[in-house]
Amino acid sequence: MRIKVLMGLMLVPSILFAMTGCGSEETPETSVKSEEAESADVAAAEEKESVEEMETQEEVEEVVDPDEMFTRFMEEKNIQLKARDVQFDMQNNLDQNFAIMGNASLDTYYNYGFSNLEQSHFAVSVEDEGAGYADRWVLYFDRSKFSNLYETLKKGDTYIAAAAAIPKAQYEDGQDALALGVEFEVLEGEPAASNEAGSVVQAAEEYKAQKGLDFVAQDVLYDMKNHLDKEFLISGTASLDTYYNYGFNALEKTHFAVGVWDESTGGKWTVYFDRKEFAELFKTLKQTEEYVSITGIIPSSLYEDGQGELAKGLDISIGTGY
Repeated sequence: MRIKVLMGLMLVPSILFAMTGCGSEETPETSVKSEEAESADVAAAEEKESVEEMETQEEVEEVVDPDEMFTRFMEEKNIQLKARDVQFDMQNNLDQNFAIMGNASLDTYYNYGFSNLEQSHFAVSVEDEGAGYADRWVLYFDRSKFSNLYETLKKGDTYIAAAAAIPKAQYEDGQDALALGVEFEVLEGEPAASNEAGSVVQAAEEYKAQKGLDFVAQDVLYDMKNHLDKEFLISGTASLDTYYNYGFNALEKTHFAVGVWDESTGGKWTVYFDRKEFAELFKTLKQTEEYVSITGIIPSSLYEDGQGELAKGLDISIGTGY
């Protein structure tokens, strides 16, 4: 009996050793399966992470949804009317605040009872999307109070919510969709459409510095009355033109017109040059378009309300050198 028991005890470690040895030995087949399992785990983890990122993005998008922000804006400002409520019933909604949401950009339109506001207010065109439509309103914001909005819009179009009102004292029968801006909120962190034309090329910058110019055409376009008789830079592609209007209408005999697609505004300026002093420029532009940098000025003696991009040319540089 004792011998049998001892032999049994000796066999136990041997069996355990054999089992342990078999379990720790890795065959090529086992290794492949292990690698496949690890790859599957990594793929599953990556898929889960991707799903979580998409869910997070959806949550963020929900937080910054413009319609929800517009609704909140109206509630916070205690506004019941939207732009379209007022647009088709103006006389019964004078002096009442209303809300509008849409893409906003600087404008130059001053008319009706708002025609005399250019010096104190800048104009903002807003494509009304508050009710799913796209009607254009022009809102006038105080230059001092809303200078931050003005600087933002100079960089490009921006999606905003705004509160506005049509003062009874300025309303005129048959007027366009015009109102005073009361408050605003940017609904996007960055401008919706960056104005690439806002950065003038190096040649124009050098010309501007050389001539000691403090302003570019964009500074003047949206604030003309405060920049009369001040020299400013106009730069872009130029060609001869035939447009004479407003206070510059009588200049055709003594001055030739040059159309310039300005870089800072993206729009066309008409600049009038003395025919004798700039005779060589006239000959050059008769042959071809040229890139130019111009010192322009809007004389107060020639300025008229609503004239748009018209100026006299005092100096010019053609091409990228002087």
